[in-house]
Amino acid sequence: MAYKRVEVLSGTERRRTCTPAEKVRMVEEAFRPGVVVTQAVRRPGVHESLL
Repeated sequence: MAYKRVEVLSGTERRRTCTPAEKVRMVEEAFRPGVVVTQAVRRPGVHESLL
């Protein structure tokens, strides 16, 4: 599997933070008919198991 982007996390904060609105958008997009969950959450850089 080839990755298109690499993100380097430095410093003490290692977790990405999403706003509540971003979380809602990801869930709504993932549950639309015909959408593949993996593609919906990978765009913002989230693993499908976190959805």
